[in-house]
Amino acid sequence: MFDIRDEAIRLAGLTKGMIADVRKEKQITLPDVFFKNPILAEMKAAMVIYFERSGEIRLIPMMKMGGARVRLEVEKVNPALMQIMTQLFKQHDLKVLFTTGFCFEQNRCVYEVFFETDNIEEKEARIRSTIDSIPGLFESEFEVLEIGKGW
Repeated sequence: MFDIRDEAIRLAGLTKGMIADVRKEKQITLPDVFFKNPILAEMKAAMVIYFERSGEIRLIPMMKMGGARVRLEVEKVNPALMQIMTQLFKQHDLKVLFTTGFCFEQNRCVYEVFFETDNIEEKEARIRSTIDSIPGLFESEFEVLEIGKGW
């Protein structure tokens, strides 16, 4: 039998928060519970994504050693593009960590994806080749993100 009080106990403490004066202290310490979380036992690193327009920062744990950011400027973000990208992710064992996109003109859209993978250097040429073959592609960027390399 389900008891709502039991569920409330299990749901308590889903998140943690803090307010930091980042103008005075540019470094933020992660809570110890982050490192004790059993889900993150295999964590190798963390992807840090900075959103230039809003100023937000997102931190995403990674279970692999490497990753990259792909930025596509395309005619349309459509099912065909998503199918190509999904095949690319599966073919090269790329785990998507974050995607975003927007259309700034009727026929001009930006799609960005951050992913993690091992041995990115070995996969880079084939990934770039697939990206360059996308129909309706105006521009693309492929940025390998390395542990310890700053902004």
